[in-house]
Amino acid sequence: MTRIQLTIWLLAGFVTTAHAQRDTSFYRTTPIPAHLRPIERALGSSSLGSVYYYGGKKLTGPYSLEVPFFELNDPIVNRHYRNFRVWTTVSRLTALGPVIYFLARTRSSGFNSGEYWTIYGGSAVLAIGTVIVANTQVNKSVARYNSLLRQNYRVQVGAAFTPLPMGMPALGVGVVGKF
Repeated sequence: MTRIQLTIWLLAGFVTTAHAQRDTSFYRTTPIPAHLRPIERALGSSSLGSVYYYGGKKLTGPYSLEVPFFELNDPIVNRHYRNFRVWTTVSRLTALGPVIYFLARTRSSGFNSGEYWTIYGGSAVLAIGTVIVANTQVNKSVARYNSLLRQNYRVQVGAAFTPLPMGMPALGVGVVGKF
């Protein structure tokens, strides 16, 4: 083996080793439960609402994702899911604005139809905006959940170069898959 070939093999081994260990902050210290399955988002889902599948079964809504999220026990997934729940609650509370205005003004003498429709339209726009924010949060949670599950299923490639006592070098290439 020539020096150029040796240099190429050493450089390739160094590059693959350096690439495999570049971001260790993303990896968990606790193992991921083996029974968890990836969450799929159906085609045609939008920011106003998504259809999710877990283990090939259609879920009734994003609230069904709570069990796999909390079984994974990742702080980022849980934070995004809690934010989803908060924004969904805010979205539902915005519907109370027109009701409160209607009840307060009908008891007094000055009900103004223009003000009512302004409040009604404003609450509808606010509700749609908060639903979009809420669904963005749950989609971030799903993306992080799936990326953590993909860490369990990875393939590593490595190369080793060892000089032998007889003067000839030994080259080893290996592939390890974790499924």
